[in-house]
Amino acid sequence: MHVSSDAHILFIAPEPFGATDLLVLLRTSFGRVSFALDAQQGLARCLSLRPDFVLSDYHLPRLRGDVFMRLLRANPQTAAIPVVFLSARSCADSQLMALRSGARDFIDYRTNVQLVLERIRLHLSLREVQQEKASREYWRLLERGKESSPRTPLVEAVQQHVRDNLSEPLSAENLAALFGTSARRLNALFKTACGVTVHDYVRSTRMGYAMHLLTHTDMAIINVAVESGYVNPANFATAFRQYSGLSPSVYRQCNRSNI
Repeated sequence: MHVSSDAHILFIAPEPFGATDLLVLLRTSFGRVSFALDAQQGLARCLSLRPDFVLSDYHLPRLRGDVFMRLLRANPQTAAIPVVFLSARSCADSQLMALRSGARDFIDYRTNVQLVLERIRLHLSLREVQQEKASREYWRLLERGKESSPRTPLVEAVQQHVRDNLSEPLSAENLAALFGTSARRLNALFKTACGVTVHDYVRSTRMGYAMHLLTHTDMAIINVAVESGYVNPANFATAFRQYSGLSPSVYRQCNRSNI
């Protein structure tokens, strides 16, 4: 599979310019090459730059490569970035620790640079295959859900009301009373049509709207909370972190578009 030449490579090494031949090849083969001098700087740049691939020295200052990997994998924002380690001290124990921690490969610095390049291309192509497969599976399930879910006018009317009135109280009981049914029946209809309860639908809709406001506007977070139906900003922050894994402010920093 062809790998786009605009891939962004992050190279982590105490002296990256010591690998001149490899750097020249990376710069001529990929659209962007960034650098970090140690593990902490590498972690920070993985989070801020979101590179497509990390090529890193295994024996980093103050932090071994396998520890770096575990820290990278612990953050949902960087967990999927593929990492390949380079080392001039290629012992079996180091290779095992690197691979067990989640690294894609472990390459001796003395390996021909063309072979290093091809192995990077291989891992990038595998990542693209996985992403395409996941995307196809998502749309397949979505279409299957549309085909199998019965059209329920009452559910559709409630969903539209929820979308139009996110700042209002939207409990199953309130919505059921408004639409002349019982909370139990409304929840059963939602489970059949959507696979979720009324509460879960309202929550996901509020969170989706909050994510949109955080990403596409400069609205203060306290106002985002109110617009999304949370009178108490602390409750909003807690709910948002539980839903997305990030605080509202960090989510905005990571996903902000040009306003």
